[in-house]
Amino acid sequence: MRKILIVLALALLAGAALAQQTDIRVIAFAQGFAWPDLFGSTGTEKTERLLAFEEQENINVTIEWGDETAVRQKVLTDLISGAGRYDVILLGSDGAVQTYGYSGFLEPLDGYLATGDLDQYITLSDLYPQFLTANTVDGNLYGLSYYSFGPGIIYRTDLFDRYGIEVPTTTDELSTALEQLKTGFEADGITDIYPLTMRGAPGEEPSLDLTGFVYAYAGYPAWFEGGVTTPEEIRSTRAKPIFTGDFRAGFESFVNLSREYGPPGIATHTWVDMMNLYSQGRAAVLLPSAINGYAAITSTENELVRDNSAFAPIVTGPSGKPIQSFWTFSLGVPASSKNKAEAVKVLALLTGNRSMQAFADQTQWPSVTIPSVMHSETLVNRWGSDEIDLNEAAIQASDPYYFPYIPELAEFMDKIGTAASKAITSGDVDSALNELQVWALERMTTAGYYR
Repeated sequence: MRKILIVLALALLAGAALAQQTDIRVIAFAQGFAWPDLFGSTGTEKTERLLAFEEQENINVTIEWGDETAVRQKVLTDLISGAGRYDVILLGSDGAVQTYGYSGFLEPLDGYLATGDLDQYITLSDLYPQFLTANTVDGNLYGLSYYSFGPGIIYRTDLFDRYGIEVPTTTDELSTALEQLKTGFEADGITDIYPLTMRGAPGEEPSLDLTGFVYAYAGYPAWFEGGVTTPEEIRSTRAKPIFTGDFRAGFESFVNLSREYGPPGIATHTWVDMMNLYSQGRAAVLLPSAINGYAAITSTENELVRDNSAFAPIVTGPSGKPIQSFWTFSLGVPASSKNKAEAVKVLALLTGNRSMQAFADQTQWPSVTIPSVMHSETLVNRWGSDEIDLNEAAIQASDPYYFPYIPELAEFMDKIGTAASKAITSGDVDSALNELQVWALERMTTAGYYR
């Protein structure tokens, strides 16, 4: 009888401990791809590592997956409603972290990470500082990155050799190289390979790359007068949009390269389309988001693509500054979360060294946030130390503020990308920029920047 009572007591204690676990709910996309070390290859199975974390921290982690668009919409709805349904949310450094950060929807992470209590999962000094800068808004760190990338060129070495083309280092040389490819393809009767693949679909997606062209041509973030990049600077100087000014040259270059050297339908192409086109061997050059090239190379069944692809540093523009393309798959904690401290622990687990190494081991992409992982045996053996060094240099040369960090950024990215798509289709750069200029001035005036 005594033994039975002891067993019952232990069972009750175990049940009580389990009941006291704090539930932390994560929402993200890329099921089966992200966090294989925690959720397995299907995204639905808790691994030994995750179970050990849950036991150690007395936290129960659940994750909700969806496609990127649906996840972003659910995050937005939850933040606006203040419901606190999710504790760790998808952000991204191309609009979400800025919009939500300035709006007070996100919990600042600095205080939690400064204590050293989370060093077993993540240490900020271990990360490339550019990725921290990219997720810092108005002095507060709001997001941590799972994977990220800098700009670069992925190109077919066999095609460059075939036509005697040198790897370009400037935008002028890039245009010359693409023209040589086009001329060579035409002379050889090649109709199923295009010199270039980029993304030009309506919406925010092209803006990440296009505004990098603007930066390289203008030499600064040429969205507002004086190159200001924060709400405070815009208000204090009453800086107006300049989309018909210094913004124009980079915008026009992006549009013209797409029209002259890209495939038919490029005005509808997303990152998936540019990746697939290169993977199928139907493009000689992919830029500036080289991460999509690595995705193509590691997934292709085309031997020519797999065996004859290389990475080169991104070209510089007339200003002497490089084209930018910089994004972070980042996650943050909503201010509405009822369990912020526990949520930050989960966030640290998701973005820390071991998770980053697992990402590198699975994908073999040099698109990581931590130098030790970048130079890990997995990536060096796959790409060679020289190519790894080039990818690291691309990150270190990146300026996350190549576009303004303003609350309205997500809206601007959508409008800019859509304007580019229209211009690629019509060839009318001036009309697209005039419309963008009118909208931007009205939007900033309505937002009260010029009072």
